[in-house]
Amino acid sequence: MYSTSPHQKLLEAIANLSDQQISLVLQFISSLETPLSNYQTPPKTVLERMGGYLKFFLEGSGDLSDRDVRKKAISDIIKARHKTRTHE
Repeated sequence: MYSTSPHQKLLEAIANLSDQQISLVLQFISSLETPLSNYQTPPKTVLERMGGYLKFFLEGSGDLSDRDVRKKAISDIIKARHKTRTHE
């Protein structure tokens, strides 16, 4: 027994389709021909619209998603600022 080519299999499958199914297949094929540049890009996230993550968030050590760690980090920053202001 011989194997049929993909083109031959496709032609056989199309021959068995109804007119409505052929119409859907043609729509699918035309969508494949549409350049990717025509597709809309997803909207920017809030952080992207604001310019990305703040610099000091990126410099933080530890897991800043934990509330206690964030509170301590903010407290340390405030204490450091207070020290520099009182000693100047």
